[in-house]
Amino acid sequence: MTALSSATAILQKKFASLLEAGVHSTVRRAVSVNDAQKIKALRLIQQLGQRLHSTAMISLAYRASADPFAKVRGMVQDMIEKLMQEAAEAADQKAFCDEEQGKSIKSKEEKDMSLAKTTARIEKAQSAIATLSEQKTLLSKEVANLDSEMKEATDIRAGEKAVFDKTEKDLSESVDACGAAIQVLRDYYEGGSSLMQVSSGAKTQGGGGILNVLDYAASDFSKQLSDIRVAEREAVDKFDSMALESKQLRAVKEVEIKSKVSEMKSLKTALADYNEDKDGVSSELQAVVDYLAELKPKCEAEAPPSYAEKKAARDAEIQGLKEALQILE
Repeated sequence: MTALSSATAILQKKFASLLEAGVHSTVRRAVSVNDAQKIKALRLIQQLGQRLHSTAMISLAYRASADPFAKVRGMVQDMIEKLMQEAAEAADQKAFCDEEQGKSIKSKEEKDMSLAKTTARIEKAQSAIATLSEQKTLLSKEVANLDSEMKEATDIRAGEKAVFDKTEKDLSESVDACGAAIQVLRDYYEGGSSLMQVSSGAKTQGGGGILNVLDYAASDFSKQLSDIRVAEREAVDKFDSMALESKQLRAVKEVEIKSKVSEMKSLKTALADYNEDKDGVSSELQAVVDYLAELKPKCEAEAPPSYAEKKAARDAEIQGLKEALQILE
């Protein structure tokens, strides 16, 4: 028993030292392997950061170089999660920006088109109103000219009628006077007595000459009277025809003026509606423009890189970190 105890003690002491030496050797080998993996992984991260110009990756490589192996894995994992979260947020922001900008740009194009149509309608209505106004002014001037010409013609006709009345009266009285004188002389020369002591032959000869003169004068006065009456009837007919034509033409122009006024009234009503539509569309368009301006700093990078470039760099960072994590594992 003593011998066995001594042998057991010798063997335990011997194998314990050997076991302890083996354990320390295994630990050293493990630490050595971990350090190599750590260095390889951090070098990969550092090189990736330099290639992608990522200060965060380079900073991670430097900070992790002084930390324990296990902590490095956690830092790399945290970095991956952070980048993936940023990627998700950026993708959401990109989707939001694409949708909002797309809808706003389409809305702006539609409102630009609507505003252009409304503006064209306004310009067309204004042009039509201006044309109708000119036409109305011209027609009104023509009506005024007709009235002026008619007044002048009426005054001339009144003057001509006054001259005719006086001339007709004078000629009628002259014809009547000649007739009366002829009757008196005929009575005298044909059967009446004479205070003058003349022979019957001389009496008849003198009376015939006077009667011939009076007959000629009466005939001439009658012809003049007939001529002026014919001329007066022609002047009256001409005046009445002109007056009727002027009246008809004036009525036509008055109808045209009323038509122009009515059309202008309708156009002015439409123009008021167009202007109201223009104000509404302009306000809506300005709201869209303001919203696009608000989206611009949120959705458009002032300078490169673009979203696609940032996404590619971030994906490369995540992939590199995953490779580094695989090395560490």
